[in-house]
Amino acid sequence: GVHRSNATGFVVDAEQGIILSNRHVMTTGPSFHKATFFNNQEVLLQPTYYDPIHDFSFFRYDPADLQNLFVPREIKLAPEKARSGMEFRIVGNNSNEKMSVHQGELSQLDRNAPNYGAKSYNDFNTFYYQASSTSHGGSSGSPVVDIEGNAVALNAGNSGGTCASFFLPLERIVYALEYVRRWEIPPRGTLQAVFTHITHVQAAHLGLDPEAAAREGVLADATTGVLSVNKILPGGPADGKLQVGDIIIGVESKLNPAFTELFEIIDARVGSPVSLRIYSHGEFKTVDVDVMDLYDITPSQFLRIGDAVLHNLSLQLAYYSSARITGVYIAKGGRGFFKCSDLGRRNVIQAVNGTPTPDLRALMNVLQDVGRDDPIVVKVFDHRDPRDEAVFVTRVPPVCAPGQVYTRSKVTGFWSREPFMGMTKRADAAPVLANGVEPSLVAPSATGEAVVDAAAGLIQSIEYAAVSISSNSACPASGQYTVADTGNGFIVCKQRGIVLCSSRLVRNPTSILSVAFLGLVSVPATLAFVHPLYPVAFLKYDPACLHRTDSDVDGQLVELALPLPDDGAARLVVGSRATVLMGKKNGGLEVVPTSVTGRRQLSTTTCSACLDQRFYNTSVFNLSPAPDSLVGDLGVVCDANNSILGLWVRLPCCDHDNKKRSYVGLDTLLIRPALDSLCVSDTSPDVVHALDVEFKQLTLETAKVLGVSGSHIRELALASPVQRCVFMVSSILRKRQPEITSLEVGDVVLKVGDKRAWHIDDLACLRDKDDAELTIVRNGQEITLTVPTTSFADTQTRRVIYWAGMFIQEPHWTALELTSCSGLEVFCAVVVGGSPVEHELYSGNFFITEIDGRPILTLDDVANVARDTKSPDVES
Repeated sequence: GVHRSNATGFVVDAEQGIILSNRHVMTTGPSFHKATFFNNQEVLLQPTYYDPIHDFSFFRYDPADLQNLFVPREIKLAPEKARSGMEFRIVGNNSNEKMSVHQGELSQLDRNAPNYGAKSYNDFNTFYYQASSTSHGGSSGSPVVDIEGNAVALNAGNSGGTCASFFLPLERIVYALEYVRRWEIPPRGTLQAVFTHITHVQAAHLGLDPEAAAREGVLADATTGVLSVNKILPGGPADGKLQVGDIIIGVESKLNPAFTELFEIIDARVGSPVSLRIYSHGEFKTVDVDVMDLYDITPSQFLRIGDAVLHNLSLQLAYYSSARITGVYIAKGGRGFFKCSDLGRRNVIQAVNGTPTPDLRALMNVLQDVGRDDPIVVKVFDHRDPRDEAVFVTRVPPVCAPGQVYTRSKVTGFWSREPFMGMTKRADAAPVLANGVEPSLVAPSATGEAVVDAAAGLIQSIEYAAVSISSNSACPASGQYTVADTGNGFIVCKQRGIVLCSSRLVRNPTSILSVAFLGLVSVPATLAFVHPLYPVAFLKYDPACLHRTDSDVDGQLVELALPLPDDGAARLVVGSRATVLMGKKNGGLEVVPTSVTGRRQLSTTTCSACLDQRFYNTSVFNLSPAPDSLVGDLGVVCDANNSILGLWVRLPCCDHDNKKRSYVGLDTLLIRPALDSLCVSDTSPDVVHALDVEFKQLTLETAKVLGVSGSHIRELALASPVQRCVFMVSSILRKRQPEITSLEVGDVVLKVGDKRAWHIDDLACLRDKDDAELTIVRNGQEITLTVPTTSFADTQTRRVIYWAGMFIQEPHWTALELTSCSGLEVFCAVVVGGSPVEHELYSGNFFITEIDGRPILTLDDVANVARDTKSPDVES
């Protein structure tokens, strides 16, 4: 975005007027720069060159613009004079104070590039110098000079809140300066791989034997370490040639190269292969990797439409999420183009109106045929997680500024501008409903007209079905740290001892549970089933425990009567009166007269720290007035006939959520299949089958834009208001196994079998179905697919291993959405303080594939490694 900043630069060629500063000072977009010399003379600057990766840039000024024959002194670049322990001075504009001087001593010359955070520019594939200094904002681009006044490094950044300063070495700057002096572009190559410097001890941990390395020419006493592959971009030159963890033994004829030596050779091989000698998975081998021109994947053009800015996905953004370099990045969303709040910054456009857009040129070709106020179907993914896809329908505003294409000259550094001729034609307005069909209102059911007056008998029976629940966690699991909690529930099957409660109480699967009846007797309980789709859980206690007590509690208990939906219409009607009987944590009920004010589709987010259960594809209702949120976790909602048709349930919230409690209304018919199965079997219910997709509710106008036929639109228009919509696939949930579903993001589902999908519930839970026949609309074509479903027969965590400060388990359902890799079945949910893993900056929520070179496929493999570990510092 537009901003103003102050920094530092210094003259490295007074004759030609060349100033050296940081890349982040020049920035990579159109900008205006001026320089102020120490005698307050100001000159305009030309942004001549910035490195595609490293944090340096060159400006030019015209020496003739300087008055009074003033000739600034140039500072000589002397990278060879940098050494550990040398005293230096930083001369710059610290805190915008001109000519401030800071001192220090270089402490480290082989530090890996600092990481300034996910939302900041980060350098890589180079060493950085480190020292303690008090310089900070405004000193960027300052020279780090020795006692003779030579620059030995370029000040680049610091660690906030500390005295740690980071300096960029000058070797690659000297290389680029020679080309800039000749008005040429320095050749820059890339393998689309990130390398990191590791010590010889770390290399030995990766399997590199020091004696074997010495035979290859890598001597441990000659250098401080070796280069290792840290990251590889999919589809890049190194993909399939190198692997993460490979150690670079040599490049061409150079053994054990440092960053400078490696990339000197790579830059000289642009367009040709480079020979790498590597150590990979226990063997030495030589691989040839093609060197790609780094400038080919460095954005030098962007499209501006209204307030939106679009350009090719850059190397920096791709490295952040290990994404393939393809698509058009939305650098700025802007209300002037994308009339959709969700379609904004951080998204990458991969298709428009069904046409792939791998780069900006392809996007502009598609937009050439789009008229003003035309609908546009845009498919995007989040650059932070390429698996997170979405489809949006947006429109070009009828009035907006003409588009502009900006292009940067690689030689001069200046940006040129030309008009974008797309999206200029006027679109003809089209009605949403064909053949003049108008939507009609359906009269509400008579059940919605009566005022509820719950009978005293009903209240008493529900009160005798209410229980109090206590939950105490045995250990952290599934990302949950909660130690103890209390809540309430209701008996739903007295004969088998089944209790219904909010899943909030059992977010930690290791919870030790107990159930209290009428405040008199408490018995232990176990977790029978956590519903994978809805925020409820079923507990089980042994009814025989009540017979062994001295009280007559068992004779007073009743089970909650949930009516069976005989025709699928057992739902509370919007606008009808209702009564909520809310269970209290300490027993008893609170009765609240209320009304059903509306329905909506529930969609919650997952906390990245604790990975709590996420809810989607669920129809819920709202109540007004709502019961006091401090009363309990679960209540029942009765209609005018005193039938329990709904539940008022508290949603789970993570340990980091300080927001107020959230409740939703849930139809009882949704949980009947699981309850009926539990009432006849001791095993987990195998009745919950679901599609591995998330749906989004669409209006008829949007459905028509996506290609739904006029006949379907007319049928939907004549339905009741709550049914006057369709559902589109908004994301694929099992991204690690895309073959599990043939659905795609953007598909509009019309029917399941021969039944129209009136409610989201018709698509969410497909009872006892291993597959489903769906009628969908894809890219304007109506087709029929047979889509496999996923069974949720047993999704609970049954086993947790604690070893080396890690709580390790099989991945729960939410954890499986973290990865696109299949076959990962061992998940570390929590890392405690003092764990060896903590030193690698892991706090939990990662998959384990290997320990000490041994493949980890199951929890038994982890147990075997723990047993075989003989270290006295490790608990087994």
